Amino acid sequence: MTVLLFGFGRFLEYDENPSDIVVRRLHGRKIAGHDVVGQILPVDFSLVKPRILSSIYAAKPSLVITFGLAAGRDKITPEKVAVNYVSSKSIDNSGRRLEGVAVEEGQPDALFANIPVEALVAELNRKAIPASLSLSAGAYLCNFVMYVNLLEARRLGFRSGLIHVPCHAEWIAKTGKRLPSLPLETIANAAETSVSFLAEDTVR
Repeated sequence: MTVLLFGFGRFLEYDENPSDIVVRRLHGRKIAGHDVVGQILPVDFSLVKPRILSSIYAAKPSLVITFGLAAGRDKITPEKVAVNYVSSKSIDNSGRRLEGVAVEEGQPDALFANIPVEALVAELNRKAIPASLSLSAGAYLCNFVMYVNLLEARRLGFRSGLIHVPCHAEWIAKTGKRLPSLPLETIANAAETSVSFLAEDTVR
């Protein structure tokens, strides 16, 4: 079976994205008996959906996990809900801004992650990784991607969710930004723990 991981590249002032780093680290690994395939998504509203769909059709995954950067948060935060709404105060990497539009016209207002997010938070905390449940993936690209994945999950029957991670401390030290952070190794450990826990849950 295959686990498909999505991360994101640089965007806005974030020229290093921890989701990019950890997804590249896990690509090609075998975790909990699953082959791990990692893909880095473009931070571009016009390009990201075709990339998601082509990756899913190629990998035929049983589990899809997206990792995204939530600058300003100080914990690993699995997301419970994706909303069918985009209102981005910030532009994407093509200079595009979407405000007050649906992710997919005619589809449900919101979709719940079909992975056990509460149990995942408990597992991360049990392993001394700071984590808490989040009820909002925002209204920028992470929410957009989570919603697209969950719609496809309903059609094809795989499990899917999104996990936000903080800035990594090494980048904070290098740039002098005043934002909460976690060491990159902690974020990487959280990502591997999440993949292992969710992959095992998928085969139960």
